[in-house]
Amino acid sequence: MLSGGSRQAIKAYPADARVSRFHLAAFTLPVLLFQAIEMAWRVYLPRFLNLDVGIGLGLIGALMLGARLLDALADPVLGWVSDALPTRFGRRKPWMVLGAGLIPLGALPLFMAPAGAPFWMIVTASLLLHLGYSLIITPHGGWGLELSQDKHQRTRIMGAKVWFGIAGSLGLLGILAVLERAFDVSLRTEMALVGVAIALLAPLTVLSVIFLFREREMATASAPPPPGRLLLAMLRDRAMRTLLQLYLVTGIADAAAMSSFLYLSEDALSLEHWGASLMMIQPIAALVALPLWSRLSARIGRRRVLMMSYSWQAICAAALLLLPADMPLALAVVLGLKGLGWGVDFMLLRAMVADLSDKDSGGATVAGSYYGVSSIALKIAMGLGSGSVLWGLSFVVDEEMVGARSLAIRLLHCAPIMIGALVALHILRDKEAIEGCANPTVSVA
Repeated sequence: MLSGGSRQAIKAYPADARVSRFHLAAFTLPVLLFQAIEMAWRVYLPRFLNLDVGIGLGLIGALMLGARLLDALADPVLGWVSDALPTRFGRRKPWMVLGAGLIPLGALPLFMAPAGAPFWMIVTASLLLHLGYSLIITPHGGWGLELSQDKHQRTRIMGAKVWFGIAGSLGLLGILAVLERAFDVSLRTEMALVGVAIALLAPLTVLSVIFLFREREMATASAPPPPGRLLLAMLRDRAMRTLLQLYLVTGIADAAAMSSFLYLSEDALSLEHWGASLMMIQPIAALVALPLWSRLSARIGRRRVLMMSYSWQAICAAALLLLPADMPLALAVVLGLKGLGWGVDFMLLRAMVADLSDKDSGGATVAGSYYGVSSIALKIAMGLGSGSVLWGLSFVVDEEMVGARSLAIRLLHCAPIMIGALVALHILRDKEAIEGCANPTVSVA
C-alpha cells in the first residue's frame, strides 16, 4: 500500500482486498482522457467537421464507422498482446506509453483542422488518435479487471471508473458551457481547446498511473492460449455471448444519442448555444445515482438493476419526443430524469466481463483479452450508431419544412434508445445466462 508521502509505486492489491477510494481515483485518471475523446468524437466533432471544415454528414458518418472498425480490430489484438508479452516494465505499461505519444499527433491536427482541409488529413489524424486511444484503454481496462477477484468489489471498481469518467466529462462540459453562454465562443475555438486538452491529458494521466501503480504479479508466467482458441472459448460461453449482445444494443443507442444531441437541441428544439450546458445535466444526475445503483445491484442482483435502468432510459427517451421547442428548462428536466439511469449499463456490463475473465487458464492472465473482445462489440456498435444517425441526419437537416425536420431529428435521436432498451430487456429474460456471468465455468486452458 502507499503510505503518506511515499514515492514508491503502490503494490498490487491482494485478490480479495477492498480497493481504497483514493487508489480508485488514482487508477481511474486515464478515464478523464477517454471521456474527453469520446465526448469530442461523438458529440462535437461531427458538427465541427460538417459546419466548420466543410465535410458532408454522409462522409463523416463513414469516418465514424471506419474509426470504430479500426478500434474493433485493434482492441482484441492489443488485449491478447498485453496478456501474453510480459516485459521488464510490465505487461500493460509499455503499450500505454506508446498510446500516450500517438494521441497528441492525432488530436491536434484533427481538432484544429482548417476550413477546406483535405479528407485524407482528417482520416490520418483520426487513425492516429484512435490507435493511441486503443493502446491505452485496452491494457488499462485489462489491468482494471485484475484489481480484485471479489464480485461486489468489481462492481465497485467499474462503478468508480464510470463515476470518475462522468466527473471528468462534467468538468469539460462546464468549461465549454461557460465559453458558450458567457463568451459566445465559436465551435472552432472550442474544438481547438479540446484538442489541446486531449494532447495534454494523454501523457499526464498515463504517466500518473504508471508511476503510482505496479501490476499484479501472476502466480505463473505461462502465456494465455493462442488468440484464436481463446476467442472461440469466449464465444462458446453462453454468458459471454449474452454480454456481447447487450454491448451491441447499448453501444448503438448510446452513440446515436450522443452524435445527434446537438442537432436535437439546436436544430429540433431551437436551443442554440445551450448544448454544453444541457449536456451537464445527465452527468450531474449520474454522479448522484451511480453509487446507489451499485449498492442496489448487490442487494437485488445485476440483472434486475439492468432491466430497471434500460426501462427508465426508454421512458425518458419517449418523453423527448413530446417536448416543446425553445424551452431549455423542459429539456433540462427530462435530461435530469434520464441521467438517473445513465451509465448503469456500462458499469454492470464491465463488472460481468471481469467475472468471466476469472477462469481456469492454467495460471495465465486473460483479462486484457476479455476486455478487448468485449470492446469489439462495443466499438462496432458505436460506429454503427454514430454512422447511421449521421447518415439519417444528412437527409433531414436541410429539410425546408421545419415541423417535419424537427420530428425527424427527434425520432433519429430517440428511436435507437427506445428500440435498444426493448431488445436489451428481451435479452435479459435469459436469467440463466446472466447469472452465469457471476459463476463462470468454461475453461480457456
